[in-house]
Amino acid sequence: MAGAGERDGEEEEEEIVCLEASFFINDKYTSLSLSFFHYLPPCLLKTDFDLTGQLVWPGAMLLNEYLSKNVDLLKGCSVIELGSGVGITGILCSRFCREVVLTDHNDEVQKILKKNIELHSSKDHSHHAELVAEKLEWGNSDQINQILRRRPGGFDLILGADIYILGSVPLLFDTVKQLLQVRERDCCKFILAYVSRAKIMDSLVVSEAIRHGMQINEIPGTRSVVGNLEGVIFEVTLLEKSPM
Repeated sequence: MAGAGERDGEEEEEEIVCLEASFFINDKYTSLSLSFFHYLPPCLLKTDFDLTGQLVWPGAMLLNEYLSKNVDLLKGCSVIELGSGVGITGILCSRFCREVVLTDHNDEVQKILKKNIELHSSKDHSHHAELVAEKLEWGNSDQINQILRRRPGGFDLILGADIYILGSVPLLFDTVKQLLQVRERDCCKFILAYVSRAKIMDSLVVSEAIRHGMQINEIPGTRSVVGNLEGVIFEVTLLEKSPM
């Protein structure tokens, strides 16, 4: 006769349910238009929570609001966005930039990103920059170099919004550093829309930027409440090297 401990173990084992990967993936998207700077970029997104990259997160709303009020920052620039998700920020940027590269590491997210690029390109936007989607896993030097081989001059701006989870922050700043170093002598910077959800993450983002040889500064006037969370825009640049 089985003892109580054995029965508990059996019950715990029975509660374990294994689901196929397809359970978390579907191709049902909702079309949404968001208004920034009197501009409505059409965008497909998910209405459930299968993958974080298939949603529009508060940080993206914060970043888009900031960019729409500071369009001179974008005019004539080449831009790469990290963790683009559905691509809403890149679509906005394409109205003002000369080049926009949207990146994400997830193949399913890449599908919706490319769908949104096609949807945007199907409209009459002849005066907008060309939108390109590239696969980029943070810290993957091969993928970074592949992107840079096609753009040896690098980028004027690196953008990111709500793109941090605890284990990914060091790889995020490793990627940012590699991109910033291409334009070391020019004014290249990383604009990060940050939404505070945990104090440990607040300190980690700042400490990792510093550890990677960067300075991270809050842009004055950008601190605001997004939903019920506090958000802010950071400007991140490489520290200037001391003269020999």
